[in-house]
Amino acid sequence: MKRFILHTLQASALLMALASCEDDLSSNRSTEERIPIALSGEVDQVSVTRVNDNGFCDGDAMGVYIVDYQGVKPGTLLSKGNRGDNVRHTFDEAAYKWNSAYDIFWKDKHTPIDVYAYYPFSNPEDVNAYTFEVQKDQSKPAEGEKLATYEASDFLWGKVTDVAPTQTKIVVPLRHRLSSVKVMLVEGKGFEAGEWAKLEKSVLVKNVKRNAIINLADGSVVATGEVSPAGTIPYRKDDAFRAIVVPQTVSASTILFSLTVGTAPYTFKKQEAFVFTPGKMHNFSIKVDKKEMTGEYTFSLVGESITAWENDDVSHDATMKEYVVINSEAGKLKEAITAANKDYKKLQNLKITGEINAYDFYFMRDSMDVLQSLNLKEVKLKASNHPDNWGYAKDGDNVIPTMALNNKNSLLRLVLPDKLEVIGQAAFDGCISLSGSLIIPEGVKRIEASAFCYCFSLTGSLQLPSTLEYIGGGGAALGLGAFSECGFVSEIHIPNNVKYI
Repeated sequence: MKRFILHTLQASALLMALASCEDDLSSNRSTEERIPIALSGEVDQVSVTRVNDNGFCDGDAMGVYIVDYQGVKPGTLLSKGNRGDNVRHTFDEAAYKWNSAYDIFWKDKHTPIDVYAYYPFSNPEDVNAYTFEVQKDQSKPAEGEKLATYEASDFLWGKVTDVAPTQTKIVVPLRHRLSSVKVMLVEGKGFEAGEWAKLEKSVLVKNVKRNAIINLADGSVVATGEVSPAGTIPYRKDDAFRAIVVPQTVSASTILFSLTVGTAPYTFKKQEAFVFTPGKMHNFSIKVDKKEMTGEYTFSLVGESITAWENDDVSHDATMKEYVVINSEAGKLKEAITAANKDYKKLQNLKITGEINAYDFYFMRDSMDVLQSLNLKEVKLKASNHPDNWGYAKDGDNVIPTMALNNKNSLLRLVLPDKLEVIGQAAFDGCISLSGSLIIPEGVKRIEASAFCYCFSLTGSLQLPSTLEYIGGGGAALGLGAFSECGFVSEIHIPNNVKYI
């Protein structure tokens, strides 16, 4: 009996040892099978000057936090103790990928995550109260590994929620969370040829706070500290001056900026309180005239607007191809391209100014075989009464016509017109390569059925304008939903004016 018990115990011990070895082997296999979390970032902005792949350039670094769900509930972003804590991700432009400082793996095959990202990379001590300061002089260029002071003043933030475990790369759209002001000086009357170009010009943004507290959990920014008495020096490109400003309200009748042309000073203020809006550009055009008799300069505001954030020539200066700019008359885009000595069958990156109509859209759709980037920001859309593919006219002024560029598989990037009211039915239906984020400009009231249907590669964010009233779709007879089968990953805010979806 003792011998039997001893042999039984020995056999049990052997089985336990074998089981332990099997556990170790399973553990090793599990480790080998773990899937790393792969990320990519893009700047959510309008590319108006150059073709822009994702807005970042070689060596740019963003900080990333990854938070596991707790069952079906999202986890809470912590300063420390997340699945990923401020993991540095650096962009390799040559390989066109983001390299993580170290691999971060999914918890298992079932637990989803939230991803938080911000740029430029830093070392926040508190994710709920990250202290940030925009630069006083934003005109200084980059030096070595130091960013240009304008770029160092910018802050971008993005979040992707409830992402299930996947081997697919997760694209995080990063939005500008501060505000931008752009002052354009315009030559008026009274100047001799070449005189305006030789004049010294300067602009100062006045009476704004430069310090902020940022909550990395929701991207909110609060201005703190005192108003900078010296003002902020913008960076300059020709006669345009741009500066990054912390979102805040400046009291009525307070100087917003001061400028000097030659030796003539000028200060600009608003009679009502002025709000610097997060993620938006505040544009001011000031014309300078010279009096013939006295030589005195007079200043007048000739344009003011709030627009989506446009790319600039300082920050994120990646290797980008220039647009080919074509000024067209409505219905004559083909002739305008030919007159510019360009082969429309080989044209990839096109910016159109002037006017176009439905005939021009269908020409681009059917004849421009390799068109990849299309910038329509400055173009005016004119009615043509062109019968669409269903046998009736469906266009007008400020309207992108029915089936304008549907199934245009080569199209990767799109900037919509500033003066736009309606996006027609199936206008971009089946543009399967159209990628990144999509910004619908202010002024658009209707997006018809199937407008962006089957645009699978739109995997960034969707920005809808406050003017929007109608989002179409309604079954086979009326067409699919305007954004059916798109892959947007960020929160979508439905504007208050929307009456029908």
